[in-house]
Amino acid sequence: MRPHLLFCYTESPISLKIIDYLRTLFDGSSLRLTLYHLVEIPSSLLLPQRDYLKEVKREEALENFCREAKERTLGHFERISQALRETVDLQVDYVIDYTEGDKAEKLLHFLEDKAYYAVVMGKRGLGRLASIWAGSFTQKMILYAKQPLWIIRAKEPNKKILVAFDTGERGLKVLEYTFGILSYLKDYQVTFFHALRWLGSSFHLEGSFASVLQGELPENLKETLQEAQKLLTKYNLPEERIKLKLSSHFLGPASAILREVRREGYSTVVIGKRGRGGFAGLLLGSVATKLVSLLEREALWLVP
Repeated sequence: MRPHLLFCYTESPISLKIIDYLRTLFDGSSLRLTLYHLVEIPSSLLLPQRDYLKEVKREEALENFCREAKERTLGHFERISQALRETVDLQVDYVIDYTEGDKAEKLLHFLEDKAYYAVVMGKRGLGRLASIWAGSFTQKMILYAKQPLWIIRAKEPNKKILVAFDTGERGLKVLEYTFGILSYLKDYQVTFFHALRWLGSSFHLEGSFASVLQGELPENLKETLQEAQKLLTKYNLPEERIKLKLSSHFLGPASAILREVRREGYSTVVIGKRGRGGFAGLLLGSVATKLVSLLEREALWLVP
């Protein structure tokens, strides 16, 4: 049994970062990977010609373009597979698709009946908060993908993971998803982090789930941690690799998470995103929105 990821390959340096990240994260582990590349057909090859000879040439040019794109992509896929197999027990398959229009819509349609553990892609073209929802490929995937999305921009990746979770059902969904992924990994270090609302005085508590549960906690947080402890037993994860940290922060949870990431050097951050709504700017929730914009050197896992 191995997790099955979809790697959205592009012919850009971003894909090299994704390869490096997966090599590091799954070092010594098993992985099933679907390499997916979406080829955009130039509009000049799609316009039918009235003249018969010109139309024949157009069809030949379109056929040649698709064949050459497929051959070039298969070559890239073979090199990616070889690079990953240096550290990963890899099972791989290839998908090459073609589109005449919106690439994000094409990929979202492809994903409709798929159950990947995650869709893995690079992050580019995401500016500050005001420009996040401008309509790029990555932005549309963030908003509308039903599968967990891994946005990779990690430089010098490591196996240190920070999981920022909320209380209640949404927080437990993030926790269980992460526990499931961790059950396939080796030699990781993970911190489960909850930022408490500032109530006029600082609060900080860290340790194992069992030790933290012995302290005085808000009832909703205590219930979430009790359920999380049951999940830890279910997935049989080594406690020595897992730490729980609770901390208050007067600037809010997003600032607390960023501070923790930069202070401890995590290369992966895991958060949940809210359900769909009528206004795109509210789709992810304020914490996730800020982190999508501000994390520049880390991988961000968005769990729906």
